[in-house]
Amino acid sequence: MSEKTSGRWRKAFVNSTVLTLLQLLTIVLRFVNQTFFIQILGKEFLGLNGLFTNLLTYLSFAELGIGTSIVFSLYKPIYDNNQKKISALMNFIKRAYTGIGIAIMVLGVALIPLFPYIIKDYGDIQHIPIYFLLYLSNSVVSYFFTYKRSILIADQKEYKSSMNTFKYTLLQTVLQIIVLYFFKAYALYLIVATVCTLISNLSISALVNREYPYLKENTKLRLNHTDIRQIRSNIVGMVGSRVGSIVVRSTDNLLLSAFMGLAIVGVYSNYLLIVTSVSTILFKLVSSVTASIGNLIAEKDVSKSLFIYRTHFYINLIMTTVTAACLLVALNPFVRAWAGKNYVLTNSTVIIIVLNYFIDQLRQSSIVFVSAYGLFVPNGKKSVVEAVINFILSLTLLTVFHLGIKGVLIGTILTNLVINSWFEPFIIFKKGFAMTDHFKKFYFKTYFGNMILMGFLIGIVSILITWLDTYLAWPTLLIAIINVVLASTVLMVIVFIIYRRQENFMYIKSIVLKRLLKQSGARRF
Repeated sequence: MSEKTSGRWRKAFVNSTVLTLLQLLTIVLRFVNQTFFIQILGKEFLGLNGLFTNLLTYLSFAELGIGTSIVFSLYKPIYDNNQKKISALMNFIKRAYTGIGIAIMVLGVALIPLFPYIIKDYGDIQHIPIYFLLYLSNSVVSYFFTYKRSILIADQKEYKSSMNTFKYTLLQTVLQIIVLYFFKAYALYLIVATVCTLISNLSISALVNREYPYLKENTKLRLNHTDIRQIRSNIVGMVGSRVGSIVVRSTDNLLLSAFMGLAIVGVYSNYLLIVTSVSTILFKLVSSVTASIGNLIAEKDVSKSLFIYRTHFYINLIMTTVTAACLLVALNPFVRAWAGKNYVLTNSTVIIIVLNYFIDQLRQSSIVFVSAYGLFVPNGKKSVVEAVINFILSLTLLTVFHLGIKGVLIGTILTNLVINSWFEPFIIFKKGFAMTDHFKKFYFKTYFGNMILMGFLIGIVSILITWLDTYLAWPTLLIAIINVVLASTVLMVIVFIIYRRQENFMYIKSIVLKRLLKQSGARRF
């Protein structure tokens, strides 16, 4: 293994480890924060907060995927240590993000007159427009100075950005709990968030200036027309991707608020927090190597890239399977112990929530490689179709068939199965690997076949564990913990038995063993 290759994967390992640890700690903070929020402000404010989150996700469409496009464009100049090109790209994204922040502010204010139509029980909470403006200010502030995080991500130093974010998230959580406990004021709660976001961005800006001093020396450098055309082409593709991502992932609370009320949004928000937390951890793990994959692709070794893609898929498959099973057997016991029985959803709804998580999470390997290859344009066209189909299905199942939360999620599940599950790997094989003839075997045997097999195993294991729960008269939190231990242990054993001779799995095992032996040797000496 060359020194450059070794350094690339060493950085990927550091990124993955630190990002996962910080994400776990951040999740703990979110749960502590939301516990106080639930107890002091209740379902309606929790639902309002969830709705605001979705609305701001819609407004983030104004970002147009510029950040992702710039990070992709930074891979090669960082690889070549082309400081002038890096500086020009960073100057471009600075101007772009300033404009985006202003655009989001204007669009956000324009949304306020629509509130009576998108919030079923609008009159139950006073001062909703003021609360929204405070929430909006946090989003707007986040676009100033945050552009400097891009170079850390592209240079495989995202862990530094995440450490900065965690430090100020901790400060924000402590201050928000104090505000809730002593003042019971949602407005002050939102103001604290805005102030902490601003300080965090100023801090990361100072850090980047120290690590990349040439950026301050080259503030007047501009991109040439060829580079701008390439970035615009990527952005055009990302527009479609943003539409698809926003509609598929952020429509749920909006539809539930408009047709069922803020209380339902509040109840669902707790489950969403748990599932999103788990999903975010896995996303950090699988996406933290995107920059490394981008550098690998620069070597133009297609066979190696295909092997890494398959290996990445199996890693993601195993993690997704184990976490989906844990969610299925632990969600309701945990929510009952944490928030109370009034916040618990039916078992059938939980099954749909976890199925949606499982199918969506399996896409992450493909999403990582789409970004690494810069396949924004073909993926963007697909995402527009995805968005339309998802919205129509979710709205129909919610309003015509009256399936509530289940209807909204089933619409997303069907969209992922019918469109995303095959199209994303297809464009990687066609545009990335240039090996279209290998796609069918990968999709039907590796992707779809393993998805069905793992889904079946999750179902069997969860049924057995749920049956065992009927004989336990223990506290629900303890039952949730036991269920997680049982589900993860049983599935890891089954997975090992099934895949122990699979070449990608054997490669993963060899890498892990080498890492463990290396660390063991280091401790001895």
